[in-house]
Amino acid sequence: MIKQHTTHFLIFLAMAFASFVSVVMVLARLEYSGRFAYFFLIWNLFLAWMPYWLALAAWHLREKPAYALTFGGMWLLFFPNAPYLITDFIHLYPKHGVPVWYDGLMIFSFALTGLALGLVSLYIMQSVVTRWFGARLSWLFVAGALLLSGFGVYVGRFLRWNSWDVFANPLTLLRDMAHNLLTPEDFIKTAVVTLSLTAVMGFMYGMAHLLPRLEMKRESVMRDA
Repeated sequence: MIKQHTTHFLIFLAMAFASFVSVVMVLARLEYSGRFAYFFLIWNLFLAWMPYWLALAAWHLREKPAYALTFGGMWLLFFPNAPYLITDFIHLYPKHGVPVWYDGLMIFSFALTGLALGLVSLYIMQSVVTRWFGARLSWLFVAGALLLSGFGVYVGRFLRWNSWDVFANPLTLLRDMAHNLLTPEDFIKTAVVTLSLTAVMGFMYGMAHLLPRLEMKRESVMRDA
């Protein structure tokens, strides 16, 4: 148990440090250019932390299903905010006299941090589902969550809706999504973006699960030698 808490704390520190570095890069850009460009990345990063905290709340309340399901539902709603940062590369082009390589590294820092936050939160939620329904169903949950997240990123980036619009403008949101799904041209774009993001996140999540096994295999080979 102590080892588990230590691991969680170290992961938190790593993500906090990555967030700090990302914010410092934006502030350094402000100092250099005198322009507030890319400050929206800080807000997007704040939103990317939301699924992490909601997943932790669901985990700590796992013995109280009603509360855990509430936080789990909120987690699913905010989960797309984490990988959403990947799409901020759309804003990358030379401006304000700042080298484009610097802006590229800065956006990459935010995107990588957001992706890490999302995958860690997904791991926590999978642990909750595993505890309730077993390992096999937990992987179905992962697949569904990743697919919905990919669609959520599309809705946020291209349709310009936010997570809280589910409560603020539910009917308009549903009508807009239905139009994209039922219009052939829009459906193709929706499917490509959704499936591409799902594949990227699925690959990264799968690699995160496989790497510890590779380490165990290496230790076994070293002992045999």
